[in-house]
Amino acid sequence: MPIPFTQIPDILLVPGQYQEVDNSLAGSVGEIKKALIIAYKSGAGTAPAGKPVRVLSDLKAASLFGYGSPAALLAKTFLALNKIEQCWVLPVDVPEAATPWQKKFTVSVTTAQKGAAAITVNGQKIDAAAIDDGAPPEEIAAAIAARINSELWLPVEAEAGEGGKFTVKSAVSGTGGNFNTVVIKSEAAGVTIAAGDVIPGTQAADIAPLFPALGSVRYNYFVSDFSDSENIAALGAELTSRFGAMRQIGGRAFVALSGEIGSVSEPESVLGQAGAVNNPHIVLVPRLTSPQLPGEWAARWCAIASRILADDPAANTYDLTITGLTSKAEVDADTRQILLTAGIATYRLDTTGNVLIERLVTSYTENTDGGRDTSYLDIQVPETVDAVRTYINAAAKKRYKTWKLASTEENFGSGAKVMTAGIFRSFLCELYQAVFIREKRWCQDFDGYKNTLIVEVKSGSKTWLEYSHQPNLIGQFYIGAGLLQFK
Repeated sequence: MPIPFTQIPDILLVPGQYQEVDNSLAGSVGEIKKALIIAYKSGAGTAPAGKPVRVLSDLKAASLFGYGSPAALLAKTFLALNKIEQCWVLPVDVPEAATPWQKKFTVSVTTAQKGAAAITVNGQKIDAAAIDDGAPPEEIAAAIAARINSELWLPVEAEAGEGGKFTVKSAVSGTGGNFNTVVIKSEAAGVTIAAGDVIPGTQAADIAPLFPALGSVRYNYFVSDFSDSENIAALGAELTSRFGAMRQIGGRAFVALSGEIGSVSEPESVLGQAGAVNNPHIVLVPRLTSPQLPGEWAARWCAIASRILADDPAANTYDLTITGLTSKAEVDADTRQILLTAGIATYRLDTTGNVLIERLVTSYTENTDGGRDTSYLDIQVPETVDAVRTYINAAAKKRYKTWKLASTEENFGSGAKVMTAGIFRSFLCELYQAVFIREKRWCQDFDGYKNTLIVEVKSGSKTWLEYSHQPNLIGQFYIGAGLLQFK
């Protein structure tokens, strides 16, 4: 049997003992999973916009994107929950014409007594601002503004004016700041703090032109802080392209939807927003009316879910605790059924109000004919399909590099590097049974797979082997339905 040496030439005459080292049969097939956060940087950030950068710590994120910026906050949030998957950020410049969200307050005083002003920003209570006996309105307003500005990680900043007036505004301009909620109340006798006008931020960046710069690098998970319909559509188009046969670098994205649940006929409602998405690679997270920012909801869901799915794309994500998220009101079962049907993920609450993932569905609900389509209902489906395809491609490249191709099933001799349809069929069957069923537990029904498998050399070609196969993906045990007929 001829040994297929690649480094030792057949015409070698120099005496000696020679051994090639071939690693093609060693090691395992896999990849390092990456998560990409898409969010605004501030002017203080040193990172250039539009260029992905890896982030290893929250302090580095603050330096790269600016304290209080969405990019820094979401990176900090992700890293606090998941340090296994690589955290990358695609920083986005704020549009030049953008204006910040603003909320105005006025301090009124009769006779101020010693106390404090309680400050809550996006559901987070920060240390109160002290109020001294007899303090005038201007002094109290300045103290509150200084207290807010001393919290570097807040997404807002404050500015004191005259006559006890002060303004809290988003640290970064644009419509994203419109989701901020700031509540300030006096806990000192003789002092009142009245909330005034709210001025919404304007302008949202267009993230579509940034995607070509991502190139062929695979990002397995995305967190987008841009939840407007145009940017969700742009993200969906990029993910669909990445999943396609000519790129094969698929990934799943998490985007939070805000507002009342409403109905599909109300464009601004959560159901109305979801109706315009319909993408198997986008998970819509129901932030609803939570005081915590949409980007935080998306980042926390992604960090927790990706840690499980990265190890096993077919893993059941039911009851995963989304650390750091709480809610005061649980959505009832009938409404959760409506959300799931509309392609929106759902959660339930434990006894202390912590958010637990219930079902992680994708936003894909309809086929091109407008008919109900559940083929990509759960995130595990595109995740597992991607994993199966990636594994087959990587294993084939590793095992059959530099092989020839024959259209007949002749005996070319033991050790011959000649690919045939029969060899590749055996390869697929081996992977399906040994890896996808027994080792990974991604698939099932080996006999059914084997019986539908077609492998052949393309007619008229000496370089093209083609195949059709039908993996039967394993499912998720979500529902147990029984009929109890007692006597």
